[in-house]
Amino acid sequence: MIHNIHHLHCGTMCPVCGPLFGQKGLHAQVICHCLLLETERGLVLIDTGLGIQDHLQTKARLGSMIARFGKIENNLELTAIAQIQKLGFSPKDVQHIFVSHLDFDHAGGISDFPQATVHVLSSEYNATQNLNNYKRKARYKVKQFQQHRYWNFSEPIADENWFNLKHIQNFDLFENELLMVPLLGHTAGHSGIAIRNQENWLLFCGDAYYSHLQLDGQHQLRALNQLEQFFAEDNQARIENLKRLQTLSQTHPEVQLICAHDPIELARYT
Repeated sequence: MIHNIHHLHCGTMCPVCGPLFGQKGLHAQVICHCLLLETERGLVLIDTGLGIQDHLQTKARLGSMIARFGKIENNLELTAIAQIQKLGFSPKDVQHIFVSHLDFDHAGGISDFPQATVHVLSSEYNATQNLNNYKRKARYKVKQFQQHRYWNFSEPIADENWFNLKHIQNFDLFENELLMVPLLGHTAGHSGIAIRNQENWLLFCGDAYYSHLQLDGQHQLRALNQLEQFFAEDNQARIENLKRLQTLSQTHPEVQLICAHDPIELARYT
């Protein structure tokens, strides 16, 4: 059973050109929105943001391009491990980590929790082992997680509908209160994570969208759409899943959607 949900701010990047991220101004504020769940099975972290070593060894871990142009706010307090300790927990209390995907700004904190089991789609992990194009080389920084020992790789073998989406039905450990919902397109194995919150649901969408303005389908965010298309592993799948999320948002008020990088969405909960 899930007892409590904490919204964490686990990193900030301020790259040039706000419109690329659906924002105004010269610099965007690209935050790393993560979740911490208090459950009967220990603490569960949803995405990890940037980790300690990403701040201490930025160039060695993330490469010179990200170190130069990512404009990462160098603040160790903006790590999951620091915020978990601030809440009064021990990092060892984190038993499970669910990652939407393994991009550097989602997986950096994995190394801060060596005892946790990381849950990810197997197609996503496999993509990190085959850096055969510039997109994968730019997004996956395997130094962040290559030494991690405990993994649970999932694939949608037996799935069924969850609202208008498919979900993987293999998490009896959490009594189906925590579901992985494949939202492919941004990466080969991108997934949302659905969390039951009493009578409602919270769907963490990772990078299936970048701005809350995308959910109503009424805003013309051309620069953002071009950026998402540029980084997409499968742009058609990305567009189809975005449409499904728009429909879900507009027709099911009992489901709250959040993405990983929108500061306005984070501000609703903090």
